[in-house]
Amino acid sequence: MSINNMQSGLANKKFIRNMVETASPMQLVILLYDGALQWLVLAKQELKKNKDSKLPNWSNYANYMGKAGDIVTHLQDSLDHDQAPEFADQIFSLYDFIKTAILKANAFKKEDELDKAHKLLKDLKTTWKEALDKQK
Repeated sequence: MSINNMQSGLANKKFIRNMVETASPMQLVILLYDGALQWLVLAKQELKKNKDSKLPNWSNYANYMGKAGDIVTHLQDSLDHDQAPEFADQIFSLYDFIKTAILKANAFKKEDELDKAHKLLKDLKTTWKEALDKQK
């Protein structure tokens, strides 16, 4: 790794850390959706690459799917059931549905399940972004 690449990587880490440390709770949720969506995009690329390969290597795919699932679990664990119990229960169930789609996509290499999880997360991100924009 060259010095320029290392410096670029350090600058990127500092930028991301600063962005997270200064974000509002709603902005953090949007950042988490972005992260999960990015992992799912990478997973889909790996899925397509491996389906066309004579010697597939599924380790990157599984890693990306796991990271997306971890983010959804974090979102689910962060719900405040005391403040808005009905909303929290509904979105908890939606997150469960997304995690199930991610698990099926990972275990059975099902692109339609991956796409389902991606679409739902993208829709959730759009909704949170619209709510954040209305607050401004």
